[in-house]
Amino acid sequence: MPAVSDARPDLDLLFAPRSVAVVGASTNVDSPGHDYVRSLREFGFRGPVYPINPKASEIAGYRAYPSLADLPEPVDLVISCIPAEGVLDLIAQCAGGRAKFLHLFTARFSETGDPRAAELERQVAERARAAGVRILGPNGMGIYHPAGGVAFRPDLPKAAGGVAFLSQSGNNAVEVVIRGAARGLGFGKVANYGNGLDITPAELFRYLAHDAATEVIGAYIEGVPDGRALFEAVREAATRKPVVIHKAGRTQAGARSASSHTAALAGSRELWSAALRQAGAIEARSQEQLLDLMTAAALLGRPRGRRVAVVGGGGGRSVQSADACEENGLEVVPLPATVRERVRERAPYLADWVQNPVDQSILAGSGLSSNALLEMMVESGAFDMAIANIGEEWFFGRPDAEARLRHACERLAAIARRSPIPVAIVLGATETPVEWQRRLVDTIRDEFVAAGLAVFPSVERAAFALARLAPPRR
Repeated sequence: MPAVSDARPDLDLLFAPRSVAVVGASTNVDSPGHDYVRSLREFGFRGPVYPINPKASEIAGYRAYPSLADLPEPVDLVISCIPAEGVLDLIAQCAGGRAKFLHLFTARFSETGDPRAAELERQVAERARAAGVRILGPNGMGIYHPAGGVAFRPDLPKAAGGVAFLSQSGNNAVEVVIRGAARGLGFGKVANYGNGLDITPAELFRYLAHDAATEVIGAYIEGVPDGRALFEAVREAATRKPVVIHKAGRTQAGARSASSHTAALAGSRELWSAALRQAGAIEARSQEQLLDLMTAAALLGRPRGRRVAVVGGGGGRSVQSADACEENGLEVVPLPATVRERVRERAPYLADWVQNPVDQSILAGSGLSSNALLEMMVESGAFDMAIANIGEEWFFGRPDAEARLRHACERLAAIARRSPIPVAIVLGATETPVEWQRRLVDTIRDEFVAAGLAVFPSVERAAFALARLAPPRR
């Protein structure tokens, strides 16, 4: 039995390696073995990049090498794109300090349900531990860290930020990064750990808990072999920063799918929900909820209480807004006397009529806009958060619709930026058959996002996210 190494390299070198080798690198541009090499070039990785392919002299602009043994130096990270049968030999090549981390994009291990593949995975774990090589994966896309110049696809966003994300699923990681970037999320450290053979989600949570560059942690988890370790790690992280977890595989059908996807032991919905709540994490039950919660945590922060101001939209929208807020446990408190008196000075007949939520339809001809009411409300000290419905459909029916809508949104953006409380903006999905209206709404949404503002497609989703970030009811 070979001696076991206790050396455990710092995970900093996994996310920000100084040198990378891609074993199974390919000249075929439609292959993962090419994507990993090209990604390093596209993201401006500053260290040496070593494609390993005995039949190629150059890949994606980098000199190729026949094997790891031919490299001029040890490397921090080896990315494996070779078949599972070659992994044991690859680990032997990494031994003796030749590589610190081995990311196995390579799949077809225990997730297949084949006993022989499961035994091979067990041998991989044993050999790697003896060789002092840490394993990320298998069956995972690996690391996306824009600031470190590392990505698992060349087309991912290059802007970096303070949002970390852990995912058991590779495609889910891609979806969350792309959709999250469209919502204004800047991702820092993202890891798709697949089967979690060696580097587990618990270890990654502990690392991110103490990572100064990470401000918010999101995760997609199907299941784990050691629930207690994960619970303790999540609790440690949640005491330091917001943690949002999408737990999948909650149903019987989902659990079966999780097992065949990443060999995950999914567990019961009730047990997971209770554990996440006790650990201090915020639970999401869909990718939409995950993105909404991460957007709120990253761009709005935690409200100091549960009192909500709501403005915008017509009478029906204001009623629906009140329902959505109260059903999510927010407090739709009355308009304070100080605001009511300010309204009386400008529009006396509205002073005893206007309420919270503010019905925009009653403001017509008064000289007061919903933005003016919002500004009064956020400055009053009577509210802990605000939701601003734009109500773009009303603008579309007016003359000079584009100019009016743009003016209102520019005013709203200015109010939200200087507001002393979080302001969630509700701009609906582009569900209109009119092309210029779709383009306009998409453009305005992009402008809000570029300004660092949190935008939600419905008041229900905004209320859901704010309520789960707010402190518990007293």
